[in-house]
Amino acid sequence: MSQGACTIGPGVVVSGRLSGNEGVTVFGRVEGTIVLENHLLVAQGGEVVAEVEATTLTVEGTLNGDVVAHELVTLAAGSIVTGNIRAPRIVIEEGARFKGNIDMDIAAG
Repeated sequence: MSQGACTIGPGVVVSGRLSGNEGVTVFGRVEGTIVLENHLLVAQGGEVVAEVEATTLTVEGTLNGDVVAHELVTLAAGSIVTGNIRAPRIVIEEGARFKGNIDMDIAAG
């Protein structure tokens, strides 16, 4: 994790709008909207129920909501993602679970 990055601990629940230009790692739960000009990591055991916009996204835990990533989305083995993903590059590792649509048209919206 880079210096200055924010960590949301396993016992923490954040509800509302989370935004910023630093990386965020979620071990707890975030509900609402996330807009980051950096990397979002939903760590193993972490849960996000939100609309997400970030430069890059890695999901190791659970994410429920639509995603827009400007560079890359990675769904790690063991992750569970429900929602639509729009990103120019997407990696879905063996063992990841995904339900939704993928749009890799970077010219769209």
